[in-house]
Amino acid sequence: MKKKKKRATLPKISEEEAAAPMPEVCIQNIVSTFNLGRKNVNLAQLATKLDFIDYNPGKFAAATIRIAKPRTTALVFTSGNAVCTGAKTVHESRFAVRKYIHLLQMNDIRVSMHHFKIQNIVATAHVAAPLRLREFSHDYGAYTSYEPELFPGLVFRTINPKVVFLIFRSGKIVSTGAKSIECIRKVFKEFYHGILKNYIDDVSMDGNSATYRKKYKEGLESAENYL
Repeated sequence: MKKKKKRATLPKISEEEAAAPMPEVCIQNIVSTFNLGRKNVNLAQLATKLDFIDYNPGKFAAATIRIAKPRTTALVFTSGNAVCTGAKTVHESRFAVRKYIHLLQMNDIRVSMHHFKIQNIVATAHVAAPLRLREFSHDYGAYTSYEPELFPGLVFRTINPKVVFLIFRSGKIVSTGAKSIECIRKVFKEFYHGILKNYIDDVSMDGNSATYRKKYKEGLESAENYL
């Protein structure tokens, strides 16, 4: 049985820290779910009838619909459930879902919009300096995954709310798991001021992950030779 990763509780920050400057958080993708208001949707029949629907059950169980404005993709399942991805704001996501429903209705498909819900928000930020990932991993090992030989990023998980941060040596941060924009901005503020800024590398400005990994290995070998 696969062991679940532990999640950390973010430290409380002062009002002064909360008001201090921090990297800008940019929303990259909003994932929402909705229902078409009907069950047992015949995706093969829909794809045959409508040329804007792609469906290949041998590769994926859902049919794909795309629109250009807002630039999004909808995945529709036989159960009537659907996923919308690609929007940059909650308003865009809801608007896109309404356009998908309207598009189907215009082609005589009896559907309606039900149970719209934001499920995940993917955001990015960038610290203007390299980060000491080895030290971060050492101090928060129980809550992190860091295997630079396999993947250059460090994964850090928080418990309340359940958000995952993917952190790179270059200073790039990717977050996923938040269900509102207000939530991700609040969590990132606590994460940055409470933890992350303590691991900014003031000594080396080399943000290359491969170089960072190589220097660390060389340091270990020198220490072993000395011992």
